[in-house]
Amino acid sequence: MTDFCDKDAGFDYIFSRMNAIYGAAFVRHWDGIDPNIIRQEWIRQCGIYLTYRPTMDYAINCCNPDRPPSALKFKEFCTNAPSMPRRDAIEYQPKLVPMPEEIKRQIAELKNQWRM
Repeated sequence: MTDFCDKDAGFDYIFSRMNAIYGAAFVRHWDGIDPNIIRQEWIRQCGIYLTYRPTMDYAINCCNPDRPPSALKFKEFCTNAPSMPRRDAIEYQPKLVPMPEEIKRQIAELKNQWRM
């Protein structure tokens, strides 16, 4: 399993972990609330933090053992986690482009002129 995931998979990850941790209390915490609204709001509040499992694990480890966190509290825990690595970081590798023959010829002419 990779450390990175999309936000929906991240939501499923934290809710399954917290369901295992809090048991029935976790399920009761959401009684009477449309599950789609819960999902949308958690994804909206937690955003990019739901894409990196070590950040989510850190936040889960910070949770109060007696009651599940709100989306805002969970996000606060995530913001205190160690920095997330950038997925889009690109290693710079310069591409060497051969010098066109015309440019080489012009440089040679200039060198000849300056040696006069």
